[in-house]
Amino acid sequence: MNEEKLTTRRQLQGYGASSYHAEVITKNLTLVAKQGRTYIYAVSDVIVSIRDYLQRPRVKPTSRQVLEGVLQALLERLNNVVEVPFCYATDPEINKLARQLSQSMSDTDSALAELEATAATIKSKYSI
Repeated sequence: MNEEKLTTRRQLQGYGASSYHAEVITKNLTLVAKQGRTYIYAVSDVIVSIRDYLQRPRVKPTSRQVLEGVLQALLERLNNVVEVPFCYATDPEINKLARQLSQSMSDTDSALAELEATAATIKSKYSI
């Protein structure tokens, strides 16, 4: 659960970013790893970079829309979920079931985000 999420330029392209935007967004980022000729970046760093890029006044509306979609996909991968304090429930059985449901939903969301990342990688790899 504490592992760092990673992404590549190809994955960003699979999410809909152009090769130019993928390069500009990751140009000033520190590499986390290198696998062959592929540079790997931390998702949290890419999110910060996209937000900084979107602050520029001359970003075209179409580019802004695409990058906001990429940003949303990356945010889903982080799975930043705030735990709800279930200790205020009066019934211990409801408390237990609510925790199980919350954990199951969190696990499902995380798995879905990772599958979408894999799909984005495959999509960028085989697109023309």
